[in-house]
Amino acid sequence: MKKILVLTDYSDNADHAATAAVPLCAKLRANILLFNTFISQPVLSEFGGSPYAVEQMIWVDESKGKITYLKESLEKLIAEIPSGGHRPSIDCQREEGSLQYQLGAFMERKDIELIIMGARSGTTMKHLLIGSDTSTVVNQTNRPVLIIPEKADLRKIKKVTIACDFDEGDLRAVHYLTKLGRLFNFHLEILHVSIWGHDDAREIEKKIKFSNRVKRYRYPNISYQNITGKELPARLNRHCEENGADLLVLVHDRHSFLNRMFKGSHTNDQLKHQQIPVMVIPADMEDR
Repeated sequence: MKKILVLTDYSDNADHAATAAVPLCAKLRANILLFNTFISQPVLSEFGGSPYAVEQMIWVDESKGKITYLKESLEKLIAEIPSGGHRPSIDCQREEGSLQYQLGAFMERKDIELIIMGARSGTTMKHLLIGSDTSTVVNQTNRPVLIIPEKADLRKIKKVTIACDFDEGDLRAVHYLTKLGRLFNFHLEILHVSIWGHDDAREIEKKIKFSNRVKRYRYPNISYQNITGKELPARLNRHCEENGADLLVLVHDRHSFLNRMFKGSHTNDQLKHQQIPVMVIPADMEDR
C-alpha cells in the first residue's frame, strides 16, 4: 500500500504537519511513515567513558519517546475517522545520517506517494526558498513535497492553483493533480505566469497546445488564468489570496522559468504575508 512520508523534527510545526497528514492519508488510502533523521555530535565531558556513546544513548532514548508520543497523538485522530473510511496505519523510523543521504534511500522505494513537512518559520514560500532542509528535500526527491505552514487546515481543499509555463513538466504535474482532484473534488486553476516582453503570439500557441492535451485527462473542473508583469512572486501571492486558493502548486526544475523568477533578489520581501500551503512537484516525476 502507498505511504506518505512525514518528516519530523518534533517541533510544533512538524507536529501540525503530521496532524494534517491524517485526513490526506484517509482520502488517498495511504499509510503514514513518520521519519526523523539526525546527526549526532560528540561533546566533551568531565566524566569518564565515551562522550559520543553517552550522547548517542540519551538522544536515541529521547527520540524514541518523542516519536512514540507523536504516533499515539495521530492514532487518536485516526480513531475518529468514520467507520468504512480508510484508517491509516503508522510506522516510525529514526536514522542517523544526513537528510540528503536518507532521502536517497527512500526514493528508491516505489511505495512513497508524497512527502509532507512543516514550514519551520516565516511564510511557506520563504521557507521553500531559503530553508536548507526544504531545499534538500525538494532537490533530492522524485515525489511531490507538501510544505504546510503552522495554521493551515487541509481537511477541505476546494481550490488548487498551479503556477506554470506550459512546459512538459507542467503537463505531468497537472495530470497528477487531476487524479488527486477526483478524490478531493477540488477546482483546479491553471495559472500561466509570464514576464512582460514575451512573444504574445507564441504564448497563445503554447496555451492552446497545452489546454488541448489537458482535455485528454477529462477532468471537469479546470479554469485558466494569467498573470503578467514585474514582481511576479508578490502578484502570484496576491492572486492566491484574492481567489481563495487553498493550495499553491509549483513545478520544480532547476532550469525552469519559474525557478529563476522565484530566485529574484526581492522575493523574500514580496512574500512576507504568504501563508498558503505549497506543493512542489518535480518536473521529471514518475507517473505511477
